[in-house]
Amino acid sequence: MSQIQIAERYAKSLIELAQEQNKLVKISEDVLSLEAVCNHKEFAAMLQSPIINSDKKSAIFKELFTGKMDELSFQFIQLLIQKGRESLLPSISSAFIRQYRTIRKIRIARVLSATVLNEAELVNIKNRFSGWLKPGETMELHQKLDPTLIGGFVFEMGDQNCDASIKRQLEEMKESLYDKSYISLVEKR
Repeated sequence: MSQIQIAERYAKSLIELAQEQNKLVKISEDVLSLEAVCNHKEFAAMLQSPIINSDKKSAIFKELFTGKMDELSFQFIQLLIQKGRESLLPSISSAFIRQYRTIRKIRIARVLSATVLNEAELVNIKNRFSGWLKPGETMELHQKLDPTLIGGFVFEMGDQNCDASIKRQLEEMKESLYDKSYISLVEKR
């Protein structure tokens, strides 16, 4: 069985346990926090290290997460360490979040902008594109900076996008001017 399949199964098991205990939202918050920690280079190296034994890894997790996450999340991590599967934690976290979003009908949207958008602007953009959602779906909006856009924004959700950036408008203007000047040159001949 591949590492991805193993991660998917562990994630599914955690989701099922969380649902049984009515803790799905809380566990998802824990897993999001855990995923953020797993993205740190040093932490990821510790998870992969065969030199650091399971007792030491367990002690590190206890130090980091005791009292900061639900008992179910904590026990799940301890189980992974006991089974020697802690190196799969980043993959399990990603699989869990993906499955959670599917269950909760959460679609990921991304807005690219040249500058940081304030909360009111983000809400406005979210409301503007909420029509792209199917009934029962919700949107999780992520912001990313792209100074090359000059101004405006690009909104992406799934395979749909809307480019309302100054960069695109300037490119279209350039194309239009180029086409018109080319046509006028051809007509003069």
